Amino acid sequence: MNFNEKETYSSCDDCGSGSCSGGRPGTEKTDGSGSETGGAQVSADIENMDFEFTERDGSTSYDEAAASFITLSDSGSSVNGAGASADGANVAVTAAGTYIVTGSVSDASLTVTAGKEDKIQLVFRGVSISCSDGPALYIASADKVFVTLDEGSENSLADGGSYEKTDGETTLDAALFSREDLTVNGSGSLTVSGNYKHAVVSKDDLVITGGHFMLTAVKSGLNGKDCVKISGGSFVIDAGSDGIRSDNEEDSARGYVYIKGGSFDITAGNDGIQAETLLKIEGGEFKIVTGGGSVNASTTPDGSMNPGWGGWGEKPGSQGTTSAEEESAKGLKAASSIIISGGSFDIDSSDDSLHSNGTVEIIEGSIIASSGDDGVHADSSLSVSGGIVNIKKSYEGLESSDISISGGNISVTASDDGLNAAGGNDLSSVNGRPGQGMFSSAIGTISISGGYIFINASGDGIDSNGTLSVSGGITLVSGPTDNGNGALDYESSATVSGGVLIALGGAGMAQGFSSAENQGAILVSFSTQNAGTSIALCDSNGKVIVSFTAPKAYQSAVITAPGIDSGNTYTLVSGAEVSGADENGYAENTVKSGGTVLAEMEMTSSLYGSSGGQMNPGGQMNPGAQGGFRPGGKR
Repeated sequence: MNFNEKETYSSCDDCGSGSCSGGRPGTEKTDGSGSETGGAQVSADIENMDFEFTERDGSTSYDEAAASFITLSDSGSSVNGAGASADGANVAVTAAGTYIVTGSVSDASLTVTAGKEDKIQLVFRGVSISCSDGPALYIASADKVFVTLDEGSENSLADGGSYEKTDGETTLDAALFSREDLTVNGSGSLTVSGNYKHAVVSKDDLVITGGHFMLTAVKSGLNGKDCVKISGGSFVIDAGSDGIRSDNEEDSARGYVYIKGGSFDITAGNDGIQAETLLKIEGGEFKIVTGGGSVNASTTPDGSMNPGWGGWGEKPGSQGTTSAEEESAKGLKAASSIIISGGSFDIDSSDDSLHSNGTVEIIEGSIIASSGDDGVHADSSLSVSGGIVNIKKSYEGLESSDISISGGNISVTASDDGLNAAGGNDLSSVNGRPGQGMFSSAIGTISISGGYIFINASGDGIDSNGTLSVSGGITLVSGPTDNGNGALDYESSATVSGGVLIALGGAGMAQGFSSAENQGAILVSFSTQNAGTSIALCDSNGKVIVSFTAPKAYQSAVITAPGIDSGNTYTLVSGAEVSGADENGYAENTVKSGGTVLAEMEMTSSLYGSSGGQMNPGGQMNPGAQGGFRPGGKR
């Protein structure tokens, strides 16, 4: 892609987007212009992506005796040594070598125009460059350029607020603009002001291994077309559009962002970190605020569409007010895949906190997120095998066509569904929310085989448009208080073969398991219990098998756990003090004191239903059972 084609992308980004579409913001598919519409997954050739850092990428050493010296000055810059020349205040580097740069200029530039096989090292030792009519540092040609921020040095680059500058078909629109591979290392600081559009742009690889960065930009903070790779450094980024992004959509082995370490404080009008293919994070500390934060949510507290949602284009450099369909303000976003295997994240996003048009895989790390839309969304599949995922605020907590949880500590607060497989809105959901009917298929799966999961959902606690299977882990659900949703909601089947699940909620649409192996499952309804009232399932000797304290009122319970067996009698007790209970009131195989008996249940099969009735296949109650249970869990 030449830079004029990139400008086609930027013109879409002028509206603050990169995802101009007629659908829900962020339900993207590429349309060939770099914009995204609809929800198709972009392929990623992960095997041919380069996740290594060379020795020289991290090396800050240089031979000062062999270096050339560049001194910048408004009265006339000077060069001491070979390979560079000054023209008034401007300086051009034309040959391989190391250049130690000092001084300041208020309206000039430093340019690299070396041979295609030349490697250049620019050592910044107290540099300040402002240029009103183009990039302050422009790397036009070289094999690779290394910018070393010398220890203890303070450096700055800034461009003007309005200019038109091209080099052939390349439009220059960043304070630091490179057409070649660029590596920044060292321990000094670099302040970059992208007053026209972007702060730092590389049309090839952008690699950073160290330094302290303060980046402000009308548009993106860091933009590496082929990739952005970061192994260390500290970053404070204030960007009108995206904080960090890679946007090569032509090569499936490019367009990725890989972060191994560093600290990041990102405030972005649009996406915090965006990758055209893969976003892979193995470590680092991240504080990300996008689109004004979750307070700028897609829906208002009364459940209506927020008329101001998507007004993120109203910022310096935008081309007027744009509609929500043209906007995306996600925390972490990728068109193909997100893989998180480490790092700590504090995300406050107006749009989804994590979003992939393909897959999301959370292996380790700590994620705390407040979202104005979904906490974590993946069009295809979402898996959690470890780490901490705390969705403090969301419309839907974890959403994908297929959800698999095998480990980790997960906490979800959602104004609609907690876990939602197959996505889109069911009949109880908010009318007008972006994303209605996102998935046309009625097939979805939720599989829970491990982990500790707590869900506080105002809609369905766990909602699968296909199947639900539980074979391990601990799952606690505080579901809806109304009768239009259920703590569990599934279309085809819900099976249990191990693990613990306690789901409390309203009785009107309550649904239990359709089959159970190795242990029994209970569905029972009763008089309304107040928020904060514990519930404990006890065996015939009064021993607590499992317990849970829901933060909302409830009048039905679905319980399955090892120790529930056919042929035995059990008692459901509310308001008891349970020994050893955790912060959610969960305990197992313990004792209690006090409490009120809600129900006594004799298990004559592996499935038990309220009023002594047994459940039919499909999880609904036999006629005469309490609560208006419905076939298949759908209305």
